Amino acid sequence: MDIVFLGPPCEASTDGAHGTASRLLAQALRHRRHSVLLLEQALSGSAWLEGEPSRAPYLNVADLHARFRSRVRRADLVLVDADVPRVAEVGRWATDTARGLTVCWDRDTPRTLRQPHPEGSTRLPPEQLAGYQLCLCSCGGPVPARLEREWGVSRARAFPPGVQPESFAPRAVPTRWDLGHLGPSSSERRALLGPLLFDAAREWPEGRFVLAGGMSVVDAAWPSNVTLQAAPPSDAQPDFQAAQRFTLALSRAEHTPGPHLFEAAARGAALICDPWPGLEDLFSLGEEVVLARTAKDVLRYLREMPEADRLQLGARARERVLAEHTVDHRALALERYAQEAVRGGSAGAPVSVLEPRERSLN
Repeated sequence: MDIVFLGPPCEASTDGAHGTASRLLAQALRHRRHSVLLLEQALSGSAWLEGEPSRAPYLNVADLHARFRSRVRRADLVLVDADVPRVAEVGRWATDTARGLTVCWDRDTPRTLRQPHPEGSTRLPPEQLAGYQLCLCSCGGPVPARLEREWGVSRARAFPPGVQPESFAPRAVPTRWDLGHLGPSSSERRALLGPLLFDAAREWPEGRFVLAGGMSVVDAAWPSNVTLQAAPPSDAQPDFQAAQRFTLALSRAEHTPGPHLFEAAARGAALICDPWPGLEDLFSLGEEVVLARTAKDVLRYLREMPEADRLQLGARARERVLAEHTVDHRALALERYAQEAVRGGSAGAPVSVLEPRERSLN
């Protein structure tokens, strides 16, 4: 396929193992012999690498129209990341211009569907999703069907994040904590942390717990055996998670995988998850991850699971990621969804993933 990918802005210096999700997906698509041009809005003061025909900066929608209209118009597939600045305006231009298949990739679909959107919001308006021929949403469960039923989306498919497995290899480091959690603070996250981490810590004073990046204020009720620390930088996260016997992987709102679920599983972490619809489609419950609804559930794993079983739990989760949840698997899924969309007659131009063509990226 000849693909144009409108991704969020990113500094050129962030290339590599911890590049953005958009860049990693674009790279995986190129490895599958597709022609991919990644367009990113230039940030003030950002440096761009010269001589990179597969990436190009733009200033605004007017600049997109002036320099890339014909390129977008002739592409087989135009993919718009919902985190693009001024995504409503950019998406409208892309869907009006493209003759091929138009795709929206929304990596926080529940947030998009949350109403009302405040004045001046930079989020993708949910009513605009119907303008795309394919929507890739961050979660499974009932959400894709809801997009089609309530918002008029032609075709919605689950598209959770994928990982680069070579960036998340298991680490052998000394154990410091019995249970740890890494994640941003949010009302949903705090509601889950209460019973699954803080209550467990109160009931087991001898246990060692750590929370990174999840709370900004420590009150008088904070258990003394819970360590609070800032979220470690990307290159320190493997050692941070490897130092935990178990990792608490919490969902986001409405059946969405947490940001570190697949990364922790790729590192072979023994994962304790809160139950949510769609998790069973990603991992085998009880075999690759275990579920906890209460502090009692958490403490049963921490205090009673044999060490050999704990290690096997993490090993099986890593095997599942390597078999189904890498960024290469997401590139293959996009191919399959594109074929389905074209066979459904919703695209204006044929898409072939079997006979890629060499095209100019200028």
